[in-house]
Amino acid sequence: MGVMRLFQLILLISITFISACSGLIGTLETRSIETPSEGFITKMPKPIFSEETNPRGYVGDGWNGVQYLGFVYLLSGEDKIKHQSTVKFALENSPDMKVVSWYNKKNKTMGKVRVIESFPVSGATCRYYQVLIQKKNTARTAVYQACLEDWMGWVYNYGRYIGKKY
Repeated sequence: MGVMRLFQLILLISITFISACSGLIGTLETRSIETPSEGFITKMPKPIFSEETNPRGYVGDGWNGVQYLGFVYLLSGEDKIKHQSTVKFALENSPDMKVVSWYNKKNKTMGKVRVIESFPVSGATCRYYQVLIQKKNTARTAVYQACLEDWMGWVYNYGRYIGKKY
């Protein structure tokens, strides 16, 4: 009887873990971008668009390493702070389609953020935004969603963009 209970507990934990991770599907979907032989990318690339159905409006993740587009262990603490500050500045201040940038010439890194679309959801303001990070000659981009919740501040959805095509 004890073995059966242990099996049920392990099964329950496994199902919980799998269902929690299923929310991460598509979250690491980044696209590599060609970089100039010297210097930084000057023009923001076209956003990645998806035909997937991802219901608009549900968000709930806090800021995490997904925001760094696979560079989470390669960026310095200073670069991470600059990127997070730039994302939050763009979400709170930028009109749609305006690009906000950060640079660290010492580390040969830079990032860009562009809010693509803004819309209301259940009393919150939500925005789809595109991020780009370049470290030396490697660059990646992705599109995420964030909503400003009265009680939590900015919360994120790392699924893919399904909004208007530009």
